[in-house]
Amino acid sequence: MTLWLITDVDVEFDSLRFDQGFFSKNKSLNKAIRRHNPGLIEGVPKLLEFFNKYDINATFHIQEQEDPAFSVLFNHPKVYDLVEDYNQEISLHVHMKEADYCSRKKEISAGFDRQKKQGYKVSSFRAGSYFINENTVKVLEELGVDYDCSPIKNFVVGSMRFYDIPDSPYHPNYADVTRIGNAEVLIIPVTNSRLGIAIHEDNDFELELMKKGVQALYSASEKIEQPVIIYFTTHSWKLFNPNGSEREWEARRRRGFFRFLKDHDVTSLSVCEAGSLWKEKGYESYFLDLPDLVGSYRSIYNPLRHFRLVKHVLSRIYTLKYRLLGEP
Repeated sequence: MTLWLITDVDVEFDSLRFDQGFFSKNKSLNKAIRRHNPGLIEGVPKLLEFFNKYDINATFHIQEQEDPAFSVLFNHPKVYDLVEDYNQEISLHVHMKEADYCSRKKEISAGFDRQKKQGYKVSSFRAGSYFINENTVKVLEELGVDYDCSPIKNFVVGSMRFYDIPDSPYHPNYADVTRIGNAEVLIIPVTNSRLGIAIHEDNDFELELMKKGVQALYSASEKIEQPVIIYFTTHSWKLFNPNGSEREWEARRRRGFFRFLKDHDVTSLSVCEAGSLWKEKGYESYFLDLPDLVGSYRSIYNPLRHFRLVKHVLSRIYTLKYRLLGEP
């Protein structure tokens, strides 16, 4: 029985939480939003101190875009210094709507090259909105990025359904990244979204749900020889309300979750550490039979309560709509 804990943070401009500003043509709006970034200015240091206190090896996926206006390196270079000071992993995080190869090559390469020129050896990647496709994999391989941790198991984003991906790291198919194949990039998916191992809202049941998710993975690890991954992912801005005040409930829940993990025999690894060890040991991909914990906390009228309906019907309708509209 082996449990790995992967912890990562999407370090991005706070404007992305409002779904505005990033693609806005209003330059004054963009400038104002970039200036007010408690997630970058205060959130990153707080998370670094927190992970240090709990002896957590974390990965910080830092946003870099072709447009320097949305480059953390250009606008908040101290973020990189802080992550390095705490000996945490620096990764690349890129937001883009276009799904075609040329657009992805241009945007991802711009961020990668900018980090490389500053001396950062980046081996892992997180796509904005968790949207990865076959073109993303091709670009990452061309750049020499070894690990991607974009897909979330049992989650749908745009035209991509991540319901049938393994519950473990896997090499994707070049024609369909949701299937196992022979690509060199190793995808390390985020733990099953139906387990609720995340902090989303100020709901009292969330910590209980997160603990049950860990227990489900703990039970699953007793039945297989390969490591089972507990994946905790968050954003730098999640520590704050939109007005900049701190979310006390988020901090309280995060503390409760990591205190709970101390009672379990887990090995904390960065994305690169986990990926390298997975390949070194020659572990094979696998699928787990895990419970639908999120559904049990939803109203009977909420579609999320009905997992089979969402997986087999609603998710397909959702992705078909995006394909018909020509969007990712």
